[in-house]
Amino acid sequence: MLFLVVGASDGLASVHTYPESSDSVMYRSLQTLRDRTNQTWQVVLYKRVQGGLTQSLHLRLVGFPGRAALEHPHPLKITTGTERIWLAPETPPVTDTSNVAEYDLLEVMRELNSTTPLRLTVPVQGQPIELPVPPFVVEEWRQVAQK
Repeated sequence: MLFLVVGASDGLASVHTYPESSDSVMYRSLQTLRDRTNQTWQVVLYKRVQGGLTQSLHLRLVGFPGRAALEHPHPLKITTGTERIWLAPETPPVTDTSNVAEYDLLEVMRELNSTTPLRLTVPVQGQPIELPVPPFVVEEWRQVAQK
């Protein structure tokens, strides 16, 4: 009998590189996570680099239609297990839908120096919800930020 043990981060890497022009590239991490109410969110961290310089580092949250109406414009609260807190500003919307928001994570990722689980407090209508981000996703985000 053969057993194969795979760690949480093995085989789950979702970091991709997309050349956009001769001197521009986008790096992206794409994950699907569940919030504390068991609702599904698409979570995309992407970095745009042009001429070797970082142009942006954004986190896009997509709540599946009919489930989450995000409040705009509100910052995203990001908390570590040791209660370190950041407020990431919302960027101008790329779409006019209530279930999509983007946040500027450039400063957060510059200051995040360990692969620690995070909690995102997502500003939805009614009451904010918590979206746990496991360490393997944080590690992907750090990989994207360091590219």
